[in-house]
Amino acid sequence: MSLLSDIPALNALMPRWPDYFVIDFEPAMIPCIKPRDTDQSFFDHIPGFENVLASYKEIGHAYFMCHKGKPFCMFGVVPLWNGVGECWLITDVSMSEHTRQFHYQARILLDTFMSELQLVRLQITVHSLNDRGYKWAKSVKFNDEGLMKNFGPDGNDFYMMARN
Repeated sequence: MSLLSDIPALNALMPRWPDYFVIDFEPAMIPCIKPRDTDQSFFDHIPGFENVLASYKEIGHAYFMCHKGKPFCMFGVVPLWNGVGECWLITDVSMSEHTRQFHYQARILLDTFMSELQLVRLQITVHSLNDRGYKWAKSVKFNDEGLMKNFGPDGNDFYMMARN
């Protein structure tokens, strides 16, 4: 069994804060998250975006990160082809209450994605108006590869970022 499919083993990698843990992504739990500003734009501009998120679980790995049982973000990785994956993240309006714990656990999970999936490239796109997301991505070793004009479903620009 892959470490990415073993939720207890994933949580064992992150013992620092026992009230924080990951659970399997379940589409029925999407309404438990109230997306922050730029994350909400996906729900506003992509009809059936909940179905898109559900499909990410089918073709990749998807999780909720929780504090005391309440999800505060959903995230995952979708393999694109051998050695390359794309990470996604939707954050709740309460994310600022969990910044330190999320950052610590996300670093571990990103490294685990890279090693378990044998990735040579893990990429993300970050909304150009999401300054917090951009700074966070840089802090967890993503490099800015350029600005993609008019890329987003809302017509805004997005940064392509990757870690190798």
